[in-house]
Amino acid sequence: MKQEKIYLKDYIAPAFAVESVNLDFILNEDFCRVIAKSKFKTLKAGVPLHLNGEELKLVSVKINDKALTAADYQLTDEEMIIANVPSEFTLEIETQLEPQNNTSLEGLYKSNGIFCTQCEAQGFRKITWFMDRPDVMTSYTVTIEADKAKYPVLLSNGDRIKVEDIGNGRHKAYWRDPHKKPCYLFALVAGDLGVIRDTFTTSGGRKVNLEVYAAHGKQERCWHAMESLQKSMKWDEEVFGREYDLNEYMIVAIDDFNAGAMENKGLNIFNSRLVLADSNSATDADFHAIESVVAHEYFHNWTGNRVTLRDWFQLSLKEGLTVFRDQEFSADMTDRGVQRIEDVDSLRAGQFAEDAGPNAHPVRPESCMAVDNFFTMTIYEKGSELIRMMQTIVGRKGFRKGMDEYFRRHDGQAVTTEDFAAAISEPNGKDFTQFKRWYNQSGTPVVAIQERFDDKAGEYHLTLEQSCPPTPNQPKKDPFHIPLMMGLLDKSGKELNLNCEKIEKNSDGQNVIELKAQKETYVFKGLKERPVLSILREFSAPVNLNWEASEEDLYFLMEKDTDSFNRREMAQKLALRVMSDLIKQHGQGKELKVDQRFLKAMTTVMSDQNMDAAFKAKMLQLPSLAILAQMEPVLQPVAFDKARQTIRKEIARGNKEALLATYHKYHNVEPKSRDTKIFGQRLLKNQALHYLAELNDPAIFDIVNKQYWEAQNMTDRMTALMILADSESTHREKVLADFHDNWKNDSVVINKWFTVQALAHRPHILDEIKALTKNPTFNINNPNNVYSLLRAFTTNIVSFNNEKSYEFIADKIIEIDPKNPQVAARLCSAFNFVGKLEPQLKELAMKQIKRMVDVPGLSKNSRELLQSALQ
Repeated sequence: MKQEKIYLKDYIAPAFAVESVNLDFILNEDFCRVIAKSKFKTLKAGVPLHLNGEELKLVSVKINDKALTAADYQLTDEEMIIANVPSEFTLEIETQLEPQNNTSLEGLYKSNGIFCTQCEAQGFRKITWFMDRPDVMTSYTVTIEADKAKYPVLLSNGDRIKVEDIGNGRHKAYWRDPHKKPCYLFALVAGDLGVIRDTFTTSGGRKVNLEVYAAHGKQERCWHAMESLQKSMKWDEEVFGREYDLNEYMIVAIDDFNAGAMENKGLNIFNSRLVLADSNSATDADFHAIESVVAHEYFHNWTGNRVTLRDWFQLSLKEGLTVFRDQEFSADMTDRGVQRIEDVDSLRAGQFAEDAGPNAHPVRPESCMAVDNFFTMTIYEKGSELIRMMQTIVGRKGFRKGMDEYFRRHDGQAVTTEDFAAAISEPNGKDFTQFKRWYNQSGTPVVAIQERFDDKAGEYHLTLEQSCPPTPNQPKKDPFHIPLMMGLLDKSGKELNLNCEKIEKNSDGQNVIELKAQKETYVFKGLKERPVLSILREFSAPVNLNWEASEEDLYFLMEKDTDSFNRREMAQKLALRVMSDLIKQHGQGKELKVDQRFLKAMTTVMSDQNMDAAFKAKMLQLPSLAILAQMEPVLQPVAFDKARQTIRKEIARGNKEALLATYHKYHNVEPKSRDTKIFGQRLLKNQALHYLAELNDPAIFDIVNKQYWEAQNMTDRMTALMILADSESTHREKVLADFHDNWKNDSVVINKWFTVQALAHRPHILDEIKALTKNPTFNINNPNNVYSLLRAFTTNIVSFNNEKSYEFIADKIIEIDPKNPQVAARLCSAFNFVGKLEPQLKELAMKQIKRMVDVPGLSKNSRELLQSALQ
């Protein structure tokens, strides 16, 4: 198959409209028949009808009930082309599928006896020949016929019309979705499933039937997902004025699923790990993730389904916007400052690395080989930051006004990022012409800061200069429109009035610098003494700061800044400086010595009795090795690990009694509670235990071991397992064996067991990983197994970076790629850091990349990502 790029500039509006489609599915054990009957209208005369289709067996084609012969159409590996069609016509195509043999998990496939679909991005073409593009929206009527005993549950989009017995032990369900949608939102599920039910009454009085399905015996672990759905529906009405528009809303948990979840209209299909939860099987982080993702998929009903995207290059139009909405929801459900810290940590660890790597791309890309490769952190998380910047510029009130206008203008349409920007900017009287460069230019901008205080004039001069490093195909960048929330503090930490004519105020009265020029100076007048700058508050733009702030200022802000994000940010900046210094000491062969001032500052945090527990846990958290790798010019796994371990050990040594006191204070406080305050206390006490484990004290490991065996929730059990799995403790093997024996039959929980071992820093970890791939609970065809073991291992900077590990992962990519290109492509991200490696390691990594690229028939998904790393 020829692998050619597709380009945004080549977009052409569809030549045909599909006014309606009827889909009939006849499900059997060894094959499935699909009859698609669509009403077409020609929009451009004389243009052949091009239909997408892959891996399909054609049974028949009819136009206006007349059968076509092979001479009437042309078939290729990816298309059906019909040259001469009437201006209006009904097209009927019958295909035959084998869902049980579909390992790609795209289109219609079978998972553990359950028929399931995944059509985003281009899976519908594996069900029938169709115009598989998001700007073709139509209404769907669906019938599903199957064996009643084996498949008592038959689900599709929209509202259930009826279910009837048709004889011979079979039954048939009828579904109709009154809302027009693109085919990527089509969904079908047929199987024998357990279910929980509840209702939600909308603000307009509509009573919605809510159902969450899972494998029998697991449905009782779905109640948190149900509660999260009801919270989401209420929040979206209150915050964005969006009411649900169908009589049914269903969620189905599936074990074999490439992604986390899918927002199909009225019938969300979820990876089981993002539905199933109770305190015995799920951690606090799992509960939070489920609430967030359930909200995300529900919010798509308006930002993605009712208003969808014109083409796949506009993917962030729905995903970036909906990530922003789910982040705002999570902030309202928990602590806004802590939630912002978590979101930015994730952005920096993943998306900033993506921006600095060989596969850097704009939020709205210009080209691609595989549309599936668009589902990146740049599209999602950086896309969310673009929406957040718009809100910062116009304020929350202005943003709500713009969102109302967006829905008013574009409900029922397939639109572009320009359409969204116009809807936000125009009602607020803002010019977003320059801002839209964020969508077109890749890379993470850098803002350099220079400060000067004129004590005679009482003026503080702040000079900001922006730049952006070269990225693939974009050596030079034009200046961005960067909103920077800021404040000035006096020596006591009090906020000063900002007397500067260049400072903007948004609709909420917040002070915002809108940096548009490459270089700009801001003069603040009427000051009696030099102020302390607090900038990039709430992380108001996805940028790096080049700011040589004094240690005095950083420690001052760490203690006194009124913006909680920036307090923690200063702790991170100081930790990175200390770690960088330790790396230099390691390179010079010196004994590693940690800056005492930093250790004292961490002791101050540890002893602060007024600090919220969750926030304290974030203040005590050191930057990850992924963040450190971005700051250092060369990736040095051993030196990075030594530096981080040394700091952690010194903090533990100097605060042993305080850490033990914290641990005992919060241990087993309401162990079954899902209250966010209790979550924060558990987070802090378990972080204290992590620090204490750095002392390698057998007495501490006894405490850890005791926590494992007596744990009353999965958070505590997993913390203990994680610590022991990454140790040489005598307790290690016993707890690993126990966890495996208890959870080997639970596909969701056993993946935690794989991950804790994949992330360990042990001398023979590769041999252990190889052994785990042969464990009976590991199935290389299951995406969750691959992600939890192999993908997790590739993020283990310390243990992964060696010749044998590169070769092992390359072997696995080559093995997985023919079966499931999407999963293989996600593993390819293991080599994104190649440009940062020391010469010897870089050569070894490049050898494996070349070996993979040379594999005949390598999917375009994997090839696109790997070829970028070679350039």
